[in-house]
Amino acid sequence: MSTELLKLIQKYDVQGPRYTSYPTVPHWSSTFGQSEFKTTLESFDRNTIRPLSLYTHIPFCEEKCYYCACNVIITRHKEQADLYLGYLKKELDLVSPSVPKTYSVTQIHWGGGTPTYLSAKQIEMLFQEYEKRFSISATAEISIEVDPRVTTFEQLKTLRTLGFNRISMGVQDFDPKVQLSINRNQTEEQTIQVHTWCQELGFTSINMDFVYGLPFQTREGFEKNLKMIVALEPDRIAFYNYAHVPWQVPYQKFIPEHSLPTAELKLELFQLALEIFKDRGYLPIGLDHFAKMDDGLVKAFEHKTLRRNFMGYTTQKNTLLLAFGVSSISDVETIYAQNFRKLSDYYKALDEKRWPVMRGCVLSLDDQLRREIIMNLMCYLEASIPEMEKKFSTELKQLEPMVSEGFLTRSPDRLQVTELGRMFVRNICMVFDAYFQRQQEPSKRYSRTV
Repeated sequence: MSTELLKLIQKYDVQGPRYTSYPTVPHWSSTFGQSEFKTTLESFDRNTIRPLSLYTHIPFCEEKCYYCACNVIITRHKEQADLYLGYLKKELDLVSPSVPKTYSVTQIHWGGGTPTYLSAKQIEMLFQEYEKRFSISATAEISIEVDPRVTTFEQLKTLRTLGFNRISMGVQDFDPKVQLSINRNQTEEQTIQVHTWCQELGFTSINMDFVYGLPFQTREGFEKNLKMIVALEPDRIAFYNYAHVPWQVPYQKFIPEHSLPTAELKLELFQLALEIFKDRGYLPIGLDHFAKMDDGLVKAFEHKTLRRNFMGYTTQKNTLLLAFGVSSISDVETIYAQNFRKLSDYYKALDEKRWPVMRGCVLSLDDQLRREIIMNLMCYLEASIPEMEKKFSTELKQLEPMVSEGFLTRSPDRLQVTELGRMFVRNICMVFDAYFQRQQEPSKRYSRTV
């Protein structure tokens, strides 16, 4: 790695948002609740046809992976899932009447936790609850996250029969030493078996999650991992930068600081992956996704319909996203709404026949403009900004060093991020984040950008 690049890492490796929303979650308000959310949904024209996206959070896992910052509940008591599904039904009963019946569901995603913590019977029952309340398009993209360690052929067969056509499986790293350090023991055979089953059952898109920056990762071991994953030829690869925030995620305290790769090594691993994935025909999408040329994610990139949200990158920009379950986040035009993070609070609200909204945000006109800029940068590495010089003179002044350092190019109304800038795109977006810029001092709530 060149001395110049090392200096850039030292300068720009700071704490900053990942921009799965704007404004980011820390700036949402607890005064936002059922009234604001319900009023927004009921204000839409009930005679028009609009696309709808549905997310469901299944929080349960049998074991805790130390690196994971998701909102999860660790238990082997499967009866807890039955109780939770009952409360999901209560939430659907409360919220679905406010959604126009003319709206068509074109996208469904189940995340977690571990959605395949549910049995095949529970999976079928839950999906039927959605079918009762919503009109699901025959061409809908229906996806689920699975853990190869606990997923059975019966579960996958049930999912495929119900219409699920996309699978996202967690891999993270094949190295046993790395797996041991993050408390996730997953054999290569388990991953290959689930991948083979998904192919046999005819899932149209298979994604694999991989993480760089985990403890004990080395260039040599990582290169071996990358070659193993591309040999399986998944349709998509989500390639996440590990966010080490033990002050927010207590289990991460089990990961010794000395075992983590340096920022320099992490960047080297990212560049290595970029090279190997490109050589095998994968197109880089946004910050951290890769897809084969015939995958829907590439088509969405080409047609400018990509969307970045709490699920990463999705293919349908203009859907109304309704989310169900503990901690889940809805994204409906000019509002965000998050459900309670604690299961007890979520249950209490539903017992009292209240929408279980913990906090949210109503976007101002300035928020909406900045969100468009930030999301375009995160999705397409570019942004067209009419009257840019007039509206964002302060921001453009801040960007001048990044232009000089080769992160992006500027024309009168357009910004274009370079390949070098891809690695620092979060830093570029931070310039347009009015809330971040108003901070008196750096916030420890965010992970490092490199």
